[in-house]
Amino acid sequence: MSTDDRRFMPEVGADLPPGERPMVAVVRAVPGHEEQLAAAITTLTAAVRREPGCREFRSFRAVAEPGTFHLYEVYADTDAFRAHLATGHVARFFTELARHSTADAGAVVQLAELPAPGPAEIR
Repeated sequence: MSTDDRRFMPEVGADLPPGERPMVAVVRAVPGHEEQLAAAITTLTAAVRREPGCREFRSFRAVAEPGTFHLYEVYADTDAFRAHLATGHVARFFTELARHSTADAGAVVQLAELPAPGPAEIR
């Protein structure tokens, strides 16, 4: 798939669970572009952490695969995630993704938290 054919904006469905909006993304660098992608992720991380609806945004590089990055994101709710997607820093990051990664919108996986066990269930 060529860069021009990739879609970076994830779809935000109406069927997402209410409350906090957790997700993960796995992003792989084009070989030889690992440091450019790392720099883009570092810049994105700093900007996203300043968003009012961001509860947590952490970025990681895989130790065994230095060209693979994992992003862990939690937003206050679905509206906060939609607001995140509309920011200039996300638009700039999508430009960097097109240049330095093999990712597309499928890299983002929406999560639903499992309920914590009650005291009687912990043994």
